[in-house]
Amino acid sequence: MIIRKVKVWQYSIPLRTPLITAQGTIAKRHGLIVRAETNDGLIGYGEIAPLEGFSRENLEETRRAVSSLQQRLEGQPIPHGQSALRASYVGRGGDRVSLPSIPFGIETMLADLAAQIAGINLARWFSPQASNRVPVNAILSGSMAEIKEQLSRMLPCRYQAYKLKVGVETDGFELEKIAYLRNTLGESISIRLDANRVFGFDQAVRFIASVAQFRIEYIEEPLRADQYNRLGDLRAESHVPIALDESLSDHRIGKATWCLRDRALQLADRGAMDVVVIKPMLAGGFCEVIELVRDLSRSDFKMVISSAIETGVGLVAALHLAAALGNTVLPCGLDTLGLLADSLINEPLRVENGCISVPTEGGLGVTICDLNTNPHCSSVK
Repeated sequence: MIIRKVKVWQYSIPLRTPLITAQGTIAKRHGLIVRAETNDGLIGYGEIAPLEGFSRENLEETRRAVSSLQQRLEGQPIPHGQSALRASYVGRGGDRVSLPSIPFGIETMLADLAAQIAGINLARWFSPQASNRVPVNAILSGSMAEIKEQLSRMLPCRYQAYKLKVGVETDGFELEKIAYLRNTLGESISIRLDANRVFGFDQAVRFIASVAQFRIEYIEEPLRADQYNRLGDLRAESHVPIALDESLSDHRIGKATWCLRDRALQLADRGAMDVVVIKPMLAGGFCEVIELVRDLSRSDFKMVISSAIETGVGLVAALHLAAALGNTVLPCGLDTLGLLADSLINEPLRVENGCISVPTEGGLGVTICDLNTNPHCSSVK
């Protein structure tokens, strides 16, 4: 079976509420949806959506590169396994470093078709032992009043992990919020902190020492980008595990030729982290993530698969990947579809008992809305 036709749409979808990050405020999400149709009429989808302020590539670069890939993809056979999936990528050899969102989207599209042909969902195509449900964490941010309101809505979902954004208010106010969470959630629920790279070294040491009493699962990105080289020193002093996310994909640090996997392994060798937070959209594709997880599994590292605020196409792909990795990952940062005004998929991804169920139909297992009539999408010629 071969690919007969590839089509591309560009989308621009507002967030329901602008998201404030260390790299700026995100009010809209922009990206590309790629669609391949085989000579037997099967259809596969993928998403290519660099995240502004986090990805090294931008949307215009990806759009030009995808345009040149379309004709090369047409006539290509559908891969039968993971090694064939990596080999089937028809872009440049350096794309996994310079344009990582493109291999992710193309591999999603091809794997979607391959799993449909095999009659199984994407997760089981990658691993016969894949989970049926993926635990996810809730995200809390804002003032104490805002956190109480958010928590009241989230408690019925029975999350087993909550991630609190910190570093916005004084340490005293942050400690009050953390204490409130621990008292409300009890001892069995995990609390994670995300500092979004706001602390200097000394401030991070003090802050971490003050929150350790609350049995924090980990603190994510505690140091400013210019303190990158001190991550190992901080971990040596910290009584709370250190997680890294943005530091894995920040092209301004480390070697320009490194992909996310290279940088993660280098940071692991330096003893700079305990937990790796992986955004597949920024990692260069399924194969890169699976190889990284395989490399890190030889050591005592924990992993989290996280969203880059994709639409339902990319998010479901990441959900299948997390399910395929099974118990090697902690509760994941994949409960983000509600941030967007339109998911582009017809199925809701609800959280029940702290988990999202993995679609069971062949391939991605979800239906895509009519992109030709969707007001947020336009065809790319």
